[in-house]
Amino acid sequence: MVQVRDIDRYGRTVGEVVLPDGRSLNRELVRAGLAWWYQHYAPHDQDLERLEQQARAARRDLWADKDPVAPWEWRRAQRSQWTAQ
Repeated sequence: MVQVRDIDRYGRTVGEVVLPDGRSLNRELVRAGLAWWYQHYAPHDQDLERLEQQARAARRDLWADKDPVAPWEWRRAQRSQWTAQ
């Protein structure tokens, strides 16, 4: 089930995916180091912040990279390259 939290400026649904056992898929992905905590949509979510900090400290998955780049930063850099051409 998806609990809708917002609709972004592009019309996309922003939500939390709730697994059949009640756990949050969003939180499980951050805990495993497979997703970033996007503060823009959850600026005061201390649980997500803590889970990301733990994943970083344990160097789980994407945090094993010596210099991981946030998706929004990567897209910004790509846009800059496209406009510079």
